[in-house]
Amino acid sequence: MNTEPDNATLLAALGQAALRLRMAPAGVVWRTPAWAERHAGWPDAALHAALQPAWQARGEPGSAGSGSVAAPGGTMVALHWVVLADGLLLHEPAPPHDTALALQRHLRDRERLLFTSRSVSVGEMASTLAHEINQPIGTIANVLRGVGARLARLAVPAHEQAALEDLRHGLKLALDQAQFAGRIVGRIREYTPSRQPRRERLDLRALASECVSLLDWEFARDGVPVQTDMPHEAWVEGDALMLQQVIVNLMRNALEAQREAPGPQARVLLRLQRVPGLAGVPDEQQLDIVDHGCGIPEDGESRLFVPFESSKPDGMGIGLKICRSFVELHQGRLWFTRHAPPDTGCSFHIALRAAPPPPSAPGRCERAEAREPGPAAA
Repeated sequence: MNTEPDNATLLAALGQAALRLRMAPAGVVWRTPAWAERHAGWPDAALHAALQPAWQARGEPGSAGSGSVAAPGGTMVALHWVVLADGLLLHEPAPPHDTALALQRHLRDRERLLFTSRSVSVGEMASTLAHEINQPIGTIANVLRGVGARLARLAVPAHEQAALEDLRHGLKLALDQAQFAGRIVGRIREYTPSRQPRRERLDLRALASECVSLLDWEFARDGVPVQTDMPHEAWVEGDALMLQQVIVNLMRNALEAQREAPGPQARVLLRLQRVPGLAGVPDEQQLDIVDHGCGIPEDGESRLFVPFESSKPDGMGIGLKICRSFVELHQGRLWFTRHAPPDTGCSFHIALRAAPPPPSAPGRCERAEAREPGPAAA
């Protein structure tokens, strides 16, 4: 797996014009949308020829340089570059105002993600509470009706009729209150209707890369590198917002599971692969979120997707239930596997039915590899 830092994702999110140029053999590995828009008429071969002098005078990998390069039409373009083992990482400086606007957009996207995540959690929690509370309320009402029916058939002496009437009246009041509570729960369920996914063609690789970019500050804060193994586009049909919530939730769980992991073991891998279907079953796009944290104990496996069951001291126990519900709304599957010793941690797997690519499917960037150097994760 290529573990070159995934500058593409971050630079694309910030709206920067950047390009990864391979010198030997010649080729463009990826370019951000901003570069493609500004330099649509700059052929790869001409760019390669224009950067040959800089490549010939390069320093050691990791060293930086800058200069002006002639673009088609004679326009001089100011570029900065970083020397890599087989080429250059090019970046066109943006005006300060453009950089500030791009940063504002990125922060706004993060805020939207946080707000949406909280809204989804509150809605799902209310819906789950309404469902869970409705069951015992219904049982209480049925028991009260049963007791009332038995009392109606009970023959008692005349001098005890008054006490029996009091008991019947008390049962009726209790049944009325149980039914009133059931109506309240019904109103809660009306306010939190089940949302159906909006069907649209999505590149799961681009969506996962966007999630990595939105969470980069959390992983940087904890010093946990994120690696990606997503060499190809992965088209599915689904709701981008729902699937983003699933990926972000699973990535945060992976981060929390290895906050205490020592040194180089702490890392998260996003791996994407197409799984062929068998016996007429359609192919699936499978996204794996792999961590090397504390893992899931065997006695907690059966309660993993049970609402309000959490191994976290401050957890609500609805995150994984939301994830599974959203994936199943897409006719997909969500499950996990435990790593075999000596490896630690576990992997969560999302499998969605593969869809054909749209007639014209330009990605946010042509390639997105690992964000931080490190050994390939299992």
